[in-house]
Amino acid sequence: MKRHILIFGLLLCGLGLIAQPKQIIHQSFAVDEMNNVQLDLNSEYEIEMWPGSEILVETKIELTNATNSIMRYLIENKRYAIGLDTVGERSVTLMSIDKEKREIETSKGKLKEEIIVRIFMPDFFEKKQEQLWVRSKPLVTKNGGENEEKGTNEEGGEEKPIKKEQKE
Repeated sequence: MKRHILIFGLLLCGLGLIAQPKQIIHQSFAVDEMNNVQLDLNSEYEIEMWPGSEILVETKIELTNATNSIMRYLIENKRYAIGLDTVGERSVTLMSIDKEKREIETSKGKLKEEIIVRIFMPDFFEKKQEQLWVRSKPLVTKNGGENEEKGTNEEGGEEKPIKKEQKE
């Protein structure tokens, strides 16, 4: 009986030694003032629509042939980080910070990464192209109608852009 307990204990210890580091990173990006969102990510991703006004990104990482300290180092050096770059007045690009994920060799062998990215896109955006999401009801831009905002004309009919005076 003691022999079985000893073997079982050794097996449990051995399983603990081969545990794979896992981490989930959450990021959010305000896009309530944006008309276009371009995606430029170097890993596969899933898009889910949600009723919020921000883009939420969940990155699940699982490493093989690595330790927890290697995982921390890679996260601190933004290997899995996603950033938001403004490319126009109302356009942004959601992009991978580390454009080229170079191979890493550890003492245990080649580092294997399983990365799953879930993007929660506000439901006021629609997919227009493979990596382009556009607001279903675009906001008026300053350049597109220089300091204009919608209003009604004196006849009470159609909405027309009304020039807004700039205060200096």
